[in-house]
Amino acid sequence: MTMTERNEIPGTDAAIEALLREAPPRPAPSAEDMAGVREAVRDEWAAVTGRRRSRRRLVSFAAAATVILAVAATVNLLQVPSALPVPVATIDKTSGSIYLLGEQSELHETKNLAELTAGQTLVTGPDSGAGIAWSNGGSLRIDEDTRVEFVSPDEIMLRSGRVYFDSQPTSLKAGITQSSIASFAIRTDQGVVRHVGTQYMTGIDGGALTVSVREGRIEVEGTYHTGSAKAGERLSLAGSNRPSITNISRHGEAWGWVEQMAPEIDIDQRSAYEFIGWAGRESGLEIRYVSDAVERRAHDATMKGTTANLEPQVALHTLLQTTDLNAHIEDGWIIVNER
Repeated sequence: MTMTERNEIPGTDAAIEALLREAPPRPAPSAEDMAGVREAVRDEWAAVTGRRRSRRRLVSFAAAATVILAVAATVNLLQVPSALPVPVATIDKTSGSIYLLGEQSELHETKNLAELTAGQTLVTGPDSGAGIAWSNGGSLRIDEDTRVEFVSPDEIMLRSGRVYFDSQPTSLKAGITQSSIASFAIRTDQGVVRHVGTQYMTGIDGGALTVSVREGRIEVEGTYHTGSAKAGERLSLAGSNRPSITNISRHGEAWGWVEQMAPEIDIDQRSAYEFIGWAGRESGLEIRYVSDAVERRAHDATMKGTTANLEPQVALHTLLQTTDLNAHIEDGWIIVNER
């Protein structure tokens, strides 16, 4: 073997290169084969990346769940117990059927209700009424066929019917000192009624608001207009119409239901003068003593007992019989004389 022959032995790098140059070209794969390869590669890539996404999604879900649990735990730690009911008034007297409005707007008749709290709604039936001592001072009275929501210690919402408010409770009622409630509002769909040291009756009927003033002055802030009225006037307001004012009597039939719901007072060891003053104010009547001597006697005379459930005018005639005074009513006046 020559040197040249040894250098061309197959298996060496030079021989392999020479053989490849002399070999015919390899056939190219068909289009179908190339398409199949590409499809297989895509499927494998989708499977691999899908597994990665699933793992990432699972990690994200786990992290979100951890955050939710942490927030829930924080809320539970910070959560405070429900607020206790806020007392706004106590009931002095009732007549007929009195109801509390339930959560489903059902009526629950109550016969021994003593206290009212914010959020409650009181409903009176026909020939019914309630006399209520307001917690901040004052006397609230509710007429028949009336619905009142107790909003807060200084506000009610009159849905329908009539209420009466006296901002200066009598000192003759047990446990009450003479003071005027400064802040009290009656809300209605037609506007808000506020007082300036007064006695007044507020009514809602067919969307119309009326406020009759027995003493002092009231102000109404309506949706469209504002208005005011003083003693002996009635303000009426309906929709966008301007308020109208009419003159009214401060006593008589229109105020009868108010007297029926007047609170019982304690007159034991109080003067006849104080008692007569209470009867006049509750009835909307002026007081006239026939002489100075009779007025002095009223200051000196001492009463006994309570008015029980007697209406003011009836109590006046009945209880003065225990003294040497008498009284009669004439043209809006209580005339006081000696017996």
